[in-house]
Formats: sequence, structure tokens, C-alpha cells
Amino acid sequence: MTTLKTDRLCLRPLRTEDAGDITRLIGEWPVIRWLTTPPWPYRTEDAEAFLAKDRDQEAHAITREGQFMGVVGIHPRDDAGTTHEIGYWLGTPFHGQGYMTEAATAAIDAFFATGADRLYSGYLIGNGASANVLAKLGFRVGGMHRALSRPLAREVMVQEVLMKAADWNARRVA
Repeated sequence: MTTLKTDRLCLRPLRTEDAGDITRLIGEWPVIRWLTTPPWPYRTEDAEAFLAKDRDQEAHAITREGQFMGVVGIHPRDDAGTTHEIGYWLGTPFHGQGYMTEAATAAIDAFFATGADRLYSGYLIGNGASANVLAKLGFRVGGMHRALSRPLAREVMVQEVLMKAADWNARRVA
């Protein structure tokens, strides 16, 4: 996995020593309440399991001047690995400063450089911050589906969004 750099950020491979930062930052209710897969409460053992599972994936630690801020990753959406989805989260001290848009832009640039033709994502209905990030990136709204939210212990509605490589590349050139 490669390290990606932006004007303010370094997106580097996740490390086992990130477990403490992951536990502390994702475990904040304003962060984890908008995610579907992490358990609640989030423990160090959960972070360690995530790191062990993600070894062959494309998740990056989002850092600034060495400080761990969150995670952005693009993973296969299906067992065949033919469709991919971007997921992300950022600790609350870093919200509202444009970091996630910057980090996701770098990850998406790298993803489409591989020749991929489309990328999916989604956000829980009510998550205006994530909706804004995906809109700024140029994702197009698609359908909706229900998903089980482990932190909320109930089903939630997820707004699906899509980015096509041609649209991404046209935006990057303009």
C-alpha cells in the first residue's frame, strides 16, 4: 500500500500501534453513531481486530504532522471485488476543517488511477456532514436501502451515492 500526501495531510498505511487512537476517536458517540459496522461500545480489542482484518485492504490512517485523525479506505463492495466503496470517519477534534474532503480526494484519485470505472459510498439519513463531503466530491445520489447499525442497535436508512471515473476526471481537469 502506498502513502498519499496532500497539502495538509499524510494518508499512510494503518499500523498496529494505531489501535489506541482508533479506539479513542471512533469511540466518540458523535463519530460512531453515523457508522453501521463498528460495535458499541468500541474497545481496543475491536480496533485490533479491525487492524488485523484490514492488512490487505486499502484503508489509510489520516494524519497531520504525525497526529492520527481518522481513517479513509476503499474496499470491495462485493465478494467478486468488482465494485468498490469508500468509507471514512474522522475524530471530532478534526471536524469542520475540510480534512475529510481533502483525504477522500487523495484516496479517490489513487483509486481511479488504477483504471476503475466507478466508486460507491453512502451515508445514514440525517448525517449532514457526510452528505456534504460526498456532495463536494461530486458523488451523485442514487437509491436508498436499509442497513443494521450496530452502534444504534436498529435498522437505519442509507442514502447511496455513486461516482463514475469519467465524472471524477472531468471535475479534476476543470
